[in-house]
Amino acid sequence: MATAGGLYVHKDTGAPSGRNDYTTLVIVHGYVWHGGIFAKIIPLAPAYGVRIILLNRREYPGAVPYTAEERALIPPVPDKPRTDEREIRSAAQMLQTFMRDRAYELYQALQALVTERDIPPGSRSVSETGGIVLVGWSMGATWMTALLSYVREFRDGGVDHSNYIRRVALWDPPSWLLGYPFPEKDWYDPLHDTSLSYEERGQAFTKWITAYFAHGETLDEFKQRTPLRDPPSTIAAMTKEEFETTVHVPPGLPHGSDWSVLYGCFQLGVYDNLRKGALYLTNAENEWSHVEVRYVWGDHSVWEVPYAAQLLREEVAEAKKCGKPIRNVTTLRVKGANHFGQWDLPEPTLQAFLVGAEKCDV
Repeated sequence: MATAGGLYVHKDTGAPSGRNDYTTLVIVHGYVWHGGIFAKIIPLAPAYGVRIILLNRREYPGAVPYTAEERALIPPVPDKPRTDEREIRSAAQMLQTFMRDRAYELYQALQALVTERDIPPGSRSVSETGGIVLVGWSMGATWMTALLSYVREFRDGGVDHSNYIRRVALWDPPSWLLGYPFPEKDWYDPLHDTSLSYEERGQAFTKWITAYFAHGETLDEFKQRTPLRDPPSTIAAMTKEEFETTVHVPPGLPHGSDWSVLYGCFQLGVYDNLRKGALYLTNAENEWSHVEVRYVWGDHSVWEVPYAAQLLREEVAEAKKCGKPIRNVTTLRVKGANHFGQWDLPEPTLQAFLVGAEKCDV
């Protein structure tokens, strides 16, 4: 059954036995792969004394499809880049509105989870018990940056979310999903390979994003094209049944909702706006100024992930140097993990969401 906001609870482990101060992990999936891709962390919940709730976004199994009016806010992806400034501004505003609406429905879903499932509030003491750690994986991180950008505009509706949300984790989004520009030259991402058709890009991307890469510590040392032979890619090691129970392709097909949002936010600069809105504070009420934003990344993921960690650290350092009001932003490396750490390395990935900020890289 869909929650308020139209999202679907794919799985809820329930309250840990004998605990009333437990932490609740609410996880939002990414592109094409739905909440089922987090199935391997579910059995770990009792050992860590946590509750895990997996949400499926709109257009994914169990969730409410977008209405025609909602879909109309997603601008079509043109074959060639737009050049008319008025058209660009109009399309960007439509997509910003679309993402604000997605942020609000996630806000509503969190409110429903708190009230209907008796989730305990968080403690801001050193022990950091109770409350919610909200996780957005890959494209799901866009839902996190949208929520943080627009939360100041939302009414509580009977629940003071600031008493519940302790941390928002961005799990392994590539750099361009945070609005960072690509390097000036010599970069590769199959989704942006114009020598391929959109269908071919999707096929190449699936093999690429599920692989393992051995990176150095600088951009020049990041491996962009050639993955490791061992370990094999996540998808190569999956059974047919595992693949079929974790994937829902239609939103990611050309002109599907996720496909159009993915390319549209990139082309129109929406990802950049959402990142800045999420990171920087405005002294407005109800903007969750105490909430930690944690970039969790696998160091064997695609090159855009360590690149994002690098750029984010640099941006935060510069903001602090200039005295800009910025959230508490941390980064945490999951050693040995690729983009699918929750499947291949579930325990270290779960730990990365839960440990205190003192364990982080920054």
